[in-house]
Amino acid sequence: MASAVFAQSYVNRLASEGGEPVFYWFAMGLLVIFVGSFWSATMYRQLLPEAGTTGILGDACRLFLANLAVYGLYFILIFLMTLFFSIFAGVLIDASGYDPSASGQAADEVWRSIDALSGSGAAIILYLLLVASAAALIWLGLRLFLFGAATIAERHVTIFRSWPWTARHVSRLALVWVGLQLVPWLILSLIASLVLHAGGIMTVISVYAPPAASAEALGDLEFAGLAALAFLILAPFYWLGHGLAVALYQRLAPTRVDAETTFG
Repeated sequence: MASAVFAQSYVNRLASEGGEPVFYWFAMGLLVIFVGSFWSATMYRQLLPEAGTTGILGDACRLFLANLAVYGLYFILIFLMTLFFSIFAGVLIDASGYDPSASGQAADEVWRSIDALSGSGAAIILYLLLVASAAALIWLGLRLFLFGAATIAERHVTIFRSWPWTARHVSRLALVWVGLQLVPWLILSLIASLVLHAGGIMTVISVYAPPAASAEALGDLEFAGLAALAFLILAPFYWLGHGLAVALYQRLAPTRVDAETTFG
């Protein structure tokens, strides 16, 4: 998986220059999702005895399709939210009396618009809607948290079939998710950001201290290597996530299937 992230980062660097590599960027993105699905299926099978011991490629393909469906759903929702908030922010800025066109194409125009929003008090409405939207996306993720484990355990693409399993447990799932997913992700992301910052890549750490070197000075291979290293640092987060999903599936799935007996 780290090798796939390395290749993806390398192609991303080439695609940033435009031209033909943009196609390879898209193809490499699909490859990374498939490799991630294969890696994920392997972890699930180690934790789910009922998944059987044969057909790893078939499990990976089914999980790949399920992941694409869920990623596609999130892409559509985030796109619609972005469109809504872009329009809504423009309406609020206009209502505040500030005219962004008055200063032309100034580089700090975005910050001036935000200051105008904050001065009018309308930013509170926007921020509340942003928090509500983020909470809705997290809620959706918690409701679909078991689709990967169920897809592997039952050997067919399972997405919304797992929806009712989590219906009455969202609040408890949220507490477990915060402790075993959000907190580890924040800690590991901070460590990964420090590593990337030390390598010259702009991260959240760079807001407080400029990196020792510029990212442009890094070669494509060095840049990709740092990205792969950052992924390896985040690996325990994925291990915890898969273990949590399996534990919840074993507890909440009402009719677990013995795939080895049923499907051969």
